[in-house]
Amino acid sequence: MGARPAPGSADGPPPRPLLSRLAGARDALVTVALSAAAAVAIGIVRAPAAALEKRVAETSDVYVLPPPDEVVTLSLGYRSALADLLWSHVLVSQGLHTMERRRFENLTLLLDAINALDPTFRDPYLFADALITFQTSTTPHDEVVKAREIMERGVQNRPLDGEIWLALGQFVAFIAPASYLTDPAEKAQWRLDGARMLARAAELGGNDANISWQALGGAGILGRAGEREAQIRFLQRTLAVTDDEGLKQQIRAQLDKLLGEQAAEAYRRRIDGFSEIWRRDLPFVSKTAILVLGPPRDPAYCAGGAHADEPRCATTWSAWAERVAGER
Repeated sequence: MGARPAPGSADGPPPRPLLSRLAGARDALVTVALSAAAAVAIGIVRAPAAALEKRVAETSDVYVLPPPDEVVTLSLGYRSALADLLWSHVLVSQGLHTMERRRFENLTLLLDAINALDPTFRDPYLFADALITFQTSTTPHDEVVKAREIMERGVQNRPLDGEIWLALGQFVAFIAPASYLTDPAEKAQWRLDGARMLARAAELGGNDANISWQALGGAGILGRAGEREAQIRFLQRTLAVTDDEGLKQQIRAQLDKLLGEQAAEAYRRRIDGFSEIWRRDLPFVSKTAILVLGPPRDPAYCAGGAHADEPRCATTWSAWAERVAGER
């Protein structure tokens, strides 16, 4: 066995040389000095940069997309996806532009691209007037016309959407003439056009009384414009499709004033007769369904032609209405 090492003489790490310790301290000092210099430099540059940023503001937008037809090609078949992406960009950018108090100059171009990508996407049509006119500066006349153009594109691509017809009619009949148009003749024409659009909205809003109630103001515009026959047709068509009892009473009261007592009574007879046939024959179907199916007809009673001119032998509702009117 070897001799034990004397106490205190065990092997251990060799002591660090003096030059190594000095090099480590120097590196630490350099790091601290560089950090301090960087902090000072940032402090010196930051204030002028902030002041410059306040003075220099973005004042215009750059539209980088090609024309709408080319955007469709650019989508590589993902038309709805790209339309959703652009619509999200429109909503976010509208908020940013409003916060920065500057006009969203590319809005109508983006809406054109979205419409080309997905013609039946309804949200851009419903919100086009609000987005285009809700700006921090005065809306120019050409953009007001453009808003109408986009919404008319909506009713062309979604002709049975009563809500889009309602939004279009309200903008053309009320909002634009009252807030953005200045020429009296143009105002009058827009109001008249808008009233006809509201009439179509009322026809399509049979199951949604809210649409019909809101569209009813168009009848008054037609009346003030001297379009009495158009006003009567507006009210009659709305009455024919609505199931809202309060609205029915309102329309009947207006028709009584417009048609006179005798004509109003004849019209009420036709409406009440139709409702009675509907309840008696097919009460479980909708009004639209019974209008499509036509009036009930008894083949045995109507055979031979002896009763061909009676209402109960009519094959269409229009023929039935004519025969009911002829019975007076």
